[in-house]
Order: sequence, then C-alpha cells, then structure tokens
Amino acid sequence: MPFLEWWGMWCNTDATTLSKAKEIAEKAGVSTGAVYSYFKDKKDIYFAASEHIINIHLKPLLDELANTPKPVDIKSFLNRCIDRFISFCLNSYSVIKDWEIMQETDPEIMNFFNAHNEVMISSFVDALDSPNINRKNLEAKVFILLALADELGTEHAFRNFKIDLELLREEIINMLTHSLTEPK
Repeated sequence: MPFLEWWGMWCNTDATTLSKAKEIAEKAGVSTGAVYSYFKDKKDIYFAASEHIINIHLKPLLDELANTPKPVDIKSFLNRCIDRFISFCLNSYSVIKDWEIMQETDPEIMNFFNAHNEVMISSFVDALDSPNINRKNLEAKVFILLALADELGTEHAFRNFKIDLELLREEIINMLTHSLTEPK
C-alpha cells in the first residue's frame, strides 16, 4: 500500500506525539527503516501526508477558482465553495481534529497551514476579480467566507450545535452575496 494511503490509519493515533514510526510501519506493512528511507523524521511524514490530503481536497477547489467564469455568478460560486468545505470536513474529520491539535503545539506546523491559507485567500481574491464584485476590503470578505464555510463544514461533520444547517447555509450565502455585490 503506498505510504500516503496510510494517512487514514496514522491520523487515528495520538496526534500530539505524531505517532511512532514503528506503529506507522506496522500499519503499512513495511519496516521502520523503509519509512525512514523516504522521510527524515515523523514531522516530515506528517507534512507529506498533510500535503497529500490538501491536494486531494483543496487542489480541485483551487483549480476551479482559477477557471471561474466572469462575471462571477456569486450565489453559484458561494454554493460550490461551501460544498467543497462540507465534503472535505465530512470525509476528513479525524484529520481535521489532528491538524488542530498539532497546530496548537508546533509553530512549524502552524506556519505550514498559514502558507496554505495565504494561497487559498489569494486564489479566492483572484477568482472574484470580476466587474460585478465590490473589491473594497475583498481580502477581508474572502477571509470571512473561508471562516464561515469552514465552520459550516465542521458543523456538518461534528454536529456541535442544534441548528438548521440549510438555514445557516442560506444565511451565509445571503450575507456574503450582499457584502460582495453591494454598490461600490
């Protein structure tokens, strides 16, 4: 089994210790030496696996953003973005929990995710470069979009609050549509 497919098995271990290479090797059916022949340490394994997950779930979104037709159909755009976040959260909830823990305990991991967030924000800003979009404070509006889409996806995956998720989605879309298309 290719290493990056082990991610699902690995992320169910104790994320705060990045697991033991021996456990990772056992779950993958290879020797510990084989693991370290590809990766210098456990953090290197973590970064490779995280990059793989990001590419599976977020690269399609970035590709879609790069090809957003102009003028932007804002409600369709927002719905597609929210759908991607919900799908990511539903399919990766154990990974997300591990990422949150690791970001809190390791500045290098936090920087890794901050770099990806910067790419995401920039891609959204570029996609929204359209005559029908109010560009005033656009980066802040994109940050709000990503935070709300992420929170909605998290609620779909974890159901922390008793709230009508379709109503919440509708309100997010209405609020952002107004903000992004208000007269300049």
